[in-house]
Amino acid sequence: MRVADLHTHTYHSDGTRSPKEVVDVAKSHGIELLAISDHDNIAAYFEIKAYADSQRVTLIPAIELSCGYEGIDVHVLAYAFDPHDEQLAARLQQFRETRQHRGMRMVERLRTLGLNIRASRVEELAAGGALGRPHVARALVEAGYVADVSAAFDQFLGTGKPAYIEKERFRIDEAVALIKRCGGVTSVAHPTLYPNWETLTAAVLDAGVDAVEAFHPEVPAKSRERLRNIAKFRNKFVTGGSDDHGSVKKVETLGTVKVPEELIGPILERL
Repeated sequence: MRVADLHTHTYHSDGTRSPKEVVDVAKSHGIELLAISDHDNIAAYFEIKAYADSQRVTLIPAIELSCGYEGIDVHVLAYAFDPHDEQLAARLQQFRETRQHRGMRMVERLRTLGLNIRASRVEELAAGGALGRPHVARALVEAGYVADVSAAFDQFLGTGKPAYIEKERFRIDEAVALIKRCGGVTSVAHPTLYPNWETLTAAVLDAGVDAVEAFHPEVPAKSRERLRNIAKFRNKFVTGGSDDHGSVKKVETLGTVKVPEELIGPILERL
């Protein structure tokens, strides 16, 4: 029985590992089904698909989309869509450009606060990927203004903080339609991190999302069972992943979540 990790990040979004490193570390932990789910970006899939094949690691096309539901920022994971779909590529490109503009506005705001952060350095940290707040945070750490990424969010970049800029989000129905159109399925990411998470998860599943990420470092066993029941009642399924970001977070999680392949049939059927 193979096991999967369906939620990982690389330097193409807000992780620190290269796609090759993600594949190698996953394989070292016995993971043979892998999704690199960078934010709004599928560049890692094209970069590393041939290598993953050579290592006998099945790489699943994946992405993490920032969505809004009744004023709450909800992340939706998408899997097993056609990665060559032109309409999807165009919408993601538009979304990344919006993120880039937002990141530069945050840098400008920090500079007006007297923090000498260079826009060019933030872009270097994004390495051509989807630029986001974590890259601005890392620039703040490098410049010595804060001790770590968490402190950058707490002091400057978190919602309501001095350099926060509101971001564009997909509507849930738009994200579902976009992914369904190119053959994929969707899942609610890290559900227990949201306010009133049981009610919210049920509502988002009812709105058309296909699954919920019941296996995740932030989902305790008791909550996992509740999520499985919420999904089962609606004839949905469960997914899972480590949500690994490399060294950005205090704990590297790749290898800590292993989802049995028997639970993710709707994803594997589409490959």
